Amino acid sequence: MVLVPRMIPMIDSPQVAIALAARWHRARTFVLISMVGMPLLLGLVCLGFALLPHLQAAEVPWWSVIPVLTAAAAGAALVVWLRRDGLADPASWFPATVLMTGTQLVLGVVPGFGIAVRTATGTAVAVKALLALGVLGAGSAWPLALRACRSLLASPVAELGSTPLRLVFQYSSSRIVIGTDRVDWAFREGGGRLDAGVSFRHLHEVTVTSTGRDDRPALVLRTSSGTWTVPVEEAVAIAELLRVRMNRWEQRVEAAVERERARYLEMMQLLGATTATAATDDGSVAVTVDTNGIVTDIELTERIIGKNPQLVSADLLVCLEQARAAVREHVQDLMVERYVNSPTKEELALFAHQVPEQSAA
Repeated sequence: MVLVPRMIPMIDSPQVAIALAARWHRARTFVLISMVGMPLLLGLVCLGFALLPHLQAAEVPWWSVIPVLTAAAAGAALVVWLRRDGLADPASWFPATVLMTGTQLVLGVVPGFGIAVRTATGTAVAVKALLALGVLGAGSAWPLALRACRSLLASPVAELGSTPLRLVFQYSSSRIVIGTDRVDWAFREGGGRLDAGVSFRHLHEVTVTSTGRDDRPALVLRTSSGTWTVPVEEAVAIAELLRVRMNRWEQRVEAAVERERARYLEMMQLLGATTATAATDDGSVAVTVDTNGIVTDIELTERIIGKNPQLVSADLLVCLEQARAAVREHVQDLMVERYVNSPTKEELALFAHQVPEQSAA
């Protein structure tokens, strides 16, 4: 199993993959070293602390393995997070690496060093060397993780908008975060800090302008609630990237709406063909109803000969109620199986937000 794919995951354009290949290759190398190699090294250091007393046949307490288990658990958690959610969020690589390797250092390397010093006499040089190796490994993982993010997001290019990555661009006085369905920003204004954001659903237009005496570039975001001017150093590139990301979002929305329309038409066809029939125990009377509970067929067999007409009427009413109850149950089962359980939660949430807009358009 490849921990980090050789190409950016979830890209459907070969041109985009080729354009970003060099960036991803550098970032992937740093990610593998900082978030896989260094945590593994720290785990091996803790294991070395636990094995040193055994080399001298010294009595080792059972709890000496706790630092090893802690370091292994923290390293494994970092790798699992990277595989599941971390690849799509480069900005989180650095804090996640600091958290997990810091945990390995504080709860694994340092306690393991203390245990080894007390139980493994005569190996002070080896113990100190392992401690230095552990501290160096943790200290190296942090800048490498930061460099991995910077290698991928060194500068905004339009191709990044075609990826599923959460894009974070940090500047001296501003910060902009472009997700797959919204954009958030923060900048200093009037001696304070302004944080805001808007979903693509309410973002109508992105342009570029200049502000201040030095004609600094800025993004102009026209939203449903007003127009925002966000000072950004690379405004032109970010505006193009943001437009690409918005176009992809609109395509996903349109595809989701089309899927819902097709599912709705299919449902209507299935409901139109749904019927239910109920009959008496002796088979003398049978009633068939459609989806709306309207009688479409009544069958009277020769077994009604000699029956009291009032009894036949009562049988018809009973069969009618049973058929209507059966068709209601069929419709309910069909709706749950084909409509409610089919879309994912994400699709239903997206559809709930977007269908009214598409219908109004």
